[in-house]
Amino acid sequence: MTLVNPDLVIEVGVDIARDTAGRWRHPARFHRLRPDLQPDGVERLASPID
Repeated sequence: MTLVNPDLVIEVGVDIARDTAGRWRHPARFHRLRPDLQPDGVERLASPID
């Protein structure tokens, strides 16, 4: 795993559907860049490997 420092914020759409193994059934879809937001001002989600 490689950790990075975010430089920009993007908006994505996701589906909550999972298969029987717990994997996401559909990929996240890019919606748009969010130049009005700064990375430090966005709440971070929990790591999927925690």
